[in-house]
Amino acid sequence: MFKYLKRPLLMAARSTARSLSSTAATTSITSSDGGSLIEVNKALNGWEHKLKDAGVRDTEFNLKCIVSHVLQRKFNTVPDDFAQLKFNAEQLADFERFCEARCARMPLQHIIGEWDFMDITLKTAPTVFIPRPETEEFVRLVIENYKNVKHVDMLEVGCGSGAMSLSMLHALPQVDATAIERSKAATALAWENAKLLGLHQRFKVHNHTMEEDKYMPEELKDKQYDLIISNPPYVKTDEFQYLHPEVVVYENLNALDGGSDGLRVARLVFELACRHLRPGGKLWLELGNEHPPLVKTIMHLQYQGRLTFVDSYFDQYKRERFVQLEKV
Repeated sequence: MFKYLKRPLLMAARSTARSLSSTAATTSITSSDGGSLIEVNKALNGWEHKLKDAGVRDTEFNLKCIVSHVLQRKFNTVPDDFAQLKFNAEQLADFERFCEARCARMPLQHIIGEWDFMDITLKTAPTVFIPRPETEEFVRLVIENYKNVKHVDMLEVGCGSGAMSLSMLHALPQVDATAIERSKAATALAWENAKLLGLHQRFKVHNHTMEEDKYMPEELKDKQYDLIISNPPYVKTDEFQYLHPEVVVYENLNALDGGSDGLRVARLVFELACRHLRPGGKLWLELGNEHPPLVKTIMHLQYQGRLTFVDSYFDQYKRERFVQLEKV
């Protein structure tokens, strides 16, 4: 199904990039000659309209991110009016190329190749799901609950780029983290990010596809943890048609597909937690806003004596998204 949904959007994205390429080349030739500099404000001419026409929201933020990246400056050091900033010929070409890619709805994170998550900077890749701002809220909530605990042996299920585990390790020196991840590319990226951040001594990641009765890799089959965290796929399969092109064309859809009710993978995590949480250990999940009441019902009906529903929490948009469960 995803293949057929993805193809027309991908063709449209490529068409947009090709049509903008000739415009960008003309701008480069007329604006920059023989190594001369061009004011950033002049280089910006027309791009805001092109981005809007391509369906990109928050064009000012997008352009500032791209300018910051091209100039190799931190976002907060670049003035909003771009006063006195200039591109050389190479930087101008990069700027136009990145803007073309954004008009083709490539996510900013993939264009830039890295992204800040809480207090760390992560390398990103088109094959690995980009963590959202709400996930930062989720991680802060977990950190707040564990900041005074002496030692935490933590497992993350489906770590992607490593954002959640590595943020926990960065904030809490008493945490040791293990992660499992089904994607080989994401597993490699998470390990690379751990090394770049100097957190690899307290982090282990295993490439493993969680399945019924095969929840953990062989070497971890007898391991138990104080805490399990997960942001499992929770988008319902029939809702994929409503996703933005940035997601459908460029994201790994396996990292989103939660099945018919959005809880297909979460149910596997429940079973994993029953086997691999210590008594009193906690399972924290980031889910869709309709899921916490459903999870509460599932706990009452199917997991009495094994897992209990502790609480649910709202994100900044007043959506009930985060769930805390406890191993009995």
